[in-house]
Amino acid sequence: MGDLNVRPASEFRSSFTRTLLRDVEALDVMLREGLFEKGRQRIGAEQELALVDTSFQPAAKGSLLLRQLSPQFTTEIGKFNLEINLDPFLFDSQGLQQTEHQLHQLWSILEQEAQKRQLTPVLTGILPTIRQSHLESSFMTPRERYAILSKAIHQMRGADFEINIQGADELIARLDTAMFEACNTSWQMHLQLAPEEFCERYNWAQWISAPVLAVCANSPLLFGRELWHETRIALFQQSIDTRSSSNHLRSKLNRVGFGQRWLTGTPANIFKDQICRFPLVLTADIEEDSLEVLATGRAPELRAMRLHNGTVYSWNRPCYGISDTGLPHLRVECRYVPAGPTLIDEMANFAFWAGLMKGMPEEYGSICDTVLFQVAKANFYRAARSSLFSVFNWKGRQVSAPTLILEELLPIAEQGLQSIGMDSREINRYLGIIERRAKLRENGSVWLIRNFRKMAHCYGTGVAVQELTREMVDRQRTGAPVHEWDDVDCHNLYAIGNGPATVGRVMKTDLFTIGFEEPVELVRSIMAWKKIRHLPVEDDEGRLIGLVTATNLREIPEEGDGLAAVDIMVSSLITVEEDTLLQDAAILLKQHAIGCLPVVKGDKLVGLLTDTDFRMLFGNY
Repeated sequence: MGDLNVRPASEFRSSFTRTLLRDVEALDVMLREGLFEKGRQRIGAEQELALVDTSFQPAAKGSLLLRQLSPQFTTEIGKFNLEINLDPFLFDSQGLQQTEHQLHQLWSILEQEAQKRQLTPVLTGILPTIRQSHLESSFMTPRERYAILSKAIHQMRGADFEINIQGADELIARLDTAMFEACNTSWQMHLQLAPEEFCERYNWAQWISAPVLAVCANSPLLFGRELWHETRIALFQQSIDTRSSSNHLRSKLNRVGFGQRWLTGTPANIFKDQICRFPLVLTADIEEDSLEVLATGRAPELRAMRLHNGTVYSWNRPCYGISDTGLPHLRVECRYVPAGPTLIDEMANFAFWAGLMKGMPEEYGSICDTVLFQVAKANFYRAARSSLFSVFNWKGRQVSAPTLILEELLPIAEQGLQSIGMDSREINRYLGIIERRAKLRENGSVWLIRNFRKMAHCYGTGVAVQELTREMVDRQRTGAPVHEWDDVDCHNLYAIGNGPATVGRVMKTDLFTIGFEEPVELVRSIMAWKKIRHLPVEDDEGRLIGLVTATNLREIPEEGDGLAAVDIMVSSLITVEEDTLLQDAAILLKQHAIGCLPVVKGDKLVGLLTDTDFRMLFGNY
């Protein structure tokens, strides 16, 4: 989320805009006069992660944990998220190994501190156990930047934040803050590029995004729904979308996206395009005059330009920075790769991407002249939906993702890593993981989907996401890459964990309901067809107002077929909420001699828990 010392766009707008324009002018001068660092190339990374409690539910204790950690650990928008900022290393024969060593070192420190507080860090693109209740404003990290950014985007939208994602399942949800972004955790990779080749390398980064994403996907589930193989792509784009649907004729870009065209001319053009297309959402009181600093022979921070760039979330984001030499540099940040499934999987992803970037064949330097940008963009969204089962348009041919990776891209990545003097055994250790994933068509998303379907069929989605998270954490601890993970044994699976078991973890959410005016004949048919004993009744506003049970139907006299659901329903309901303990729910069922507990949020139905669910999970409860 970038710089934390910010203000709303309404404050300092004029002075900030002047500073922003001078920053871009200074960038033009530095590019024109060749003032950027030469002869060095660095890599860097940011590790986002989720924290869970002993029940594998999101644990809103990130700030508490940070008190015991070094400044390399920092907050994210959700209290249950953290980020680790790794040091930059030279991209030479040892750079990736140095990154891996530091990543393991910092992860070990985090695990040790988390364990003291009965917390567990998890590597996953989207934590399977996140529910919409975890995205309420009380779960937002209390830093001013997050609140200002959320409010600013909400004002630009003129409406609440809405998502609508269609995959194997469909999800429609709404929030009044930008907390949908808290669902996303990524493994962000940085690569320094020389200014004179920045445009062609940036375009190459765009072109290879689809196959890289395909082999790295790890985010298929959200709120117990199976959506895209890399659901983060759709979720982030929709969750930070400032556009209004009232003017659909305009071709207005989303602040989160793949882009609109190839980059040509100078690297400054991409920063200028951001200023032209995207209004300010954040400002700051910046004293530095970048042109004056440049005149003294020092590298300016360009803080205004960097702050605005930090509110435009390109999947391949251009970045400006100052190296430890005091000289400025440019880099590309790869933002579309998810966290996990393991640290070695992430390092394999890094080696594949960085090797491809380094090994770019000369013929692709002019890709902007030979391939339409929309081809690259369409490939990217195919990969997000289907990962290793995608077919790409690649230089006029239709090529499957595994074939493209195995036959063309892995040799390029290998050549790129060889060019920096990397040991062949290390190259094989990293790229061998990518090769096996492609050959087996097995990435994190494929493993998660296959096992989620089995567990959801046996136990329902609530139990499935919890147990899937448990099994995922167990496998992460082994350090084995995801293509070596065995499947979950559903027959010996369910145990209620060490923490408090809640209704939200086991309730059914795929529900049948009926309107209060619907005739009894329809009620009877639905309950017979679907073999259910309880049918919730809702009013025209979607509020829960009653429940029809099998007992109600049996008690209707023969002449009662002219009745409606409202005439026979039970209107005095015993309900629970998602966070109700299962043991308390069981007591309610027995105490009131009822067979069903509607689970509500306010006056809306969100789930159903029955005595049958208890018997299936726990036997004679």
